[in-house]
Amino acid sequence: MARHLARIHGTEEDKVNCPFYFKIGACRHADRCSRIHHRPAFSQTILIKHVYRHPVREAELKAAREGRNVDGIDVDEEEAREEFLVFFEDFFMELSKFGRLEALHVCDNLGDHMVGHVYAKFSDEEEAADALNIMNGRYYLGRRLEVEYSPVTDFREARCRDFDEDTCRRGGFCNFMHIKPVPMCLIRDMEDDAEDERRREEMERRKRRERERKERRKKERDGDGGDRGDRKRRSRSRSRSRSRS
Repeated sequence: MARHLARIHGTEEDKVNCPFYFKIGACRHADRCSRIHHRPAFSQTILIKHVYRHPVREAELKAAREGRNVDGIDVDEEEAREEFLVFFEDFFMELSKFGRLEALHVCDNLGDHMVGHVYAKFSDEEEAADALNIMNGRYYLGRRLEVEYSPVTDFREARCRDFDEDTCRRGGFCNFMHIKPVPMCLIRDMEDDAEDERRREEMERRKRRERERKERRKKERDGDGGDRGDRKRRSRSRSRSRSRS
């Protein structure tokens, strides 16, 4: 029985645990889902929810505010691409301060439960914990960051293969991740820059620790010297008192 439950955990056969939350860290039913969402207490992967401003969603919201029809809106693809790459670089470099990133994925989905999601997988859980503790509650372009641990560690099970092959028929409302592509050469350059930055920060930390050690030693020496001076002065005072008597 235990072996059977382990085999079906997180699959469609599992009638207890939600397979979508298990695979992609998000479910269109949210807390109304009839199955359990096991939220991890720790993970290598963090999810930054709804932080990427999807150009289609932003254009729809703008049209709605202006009282225009949201159907058939136009998006400048080249401008949207440039803005996305700037966004990706901002988050890659900021998150890399906490440790080496094994993956950084931005969802191209339009469903309310996934739009704007960013997944960051670190090389170990401690780095992910540092990133969550620091990033959660911060602001990016006026938007408060909501960060949580994600159960997703294998993105091969989470991503939509049809989207990768440009054949997904569900479009932005697919329930699997539509991961926005990023040129590998850009990722390699950012990895090198992030590694250089971590080395510089580590050297600065070592220099600060060395300065602090030197300052402590100096204070200790000054303190010992002051004590010796006090003892000498007290000794000379006692000597003069004895000689006068």
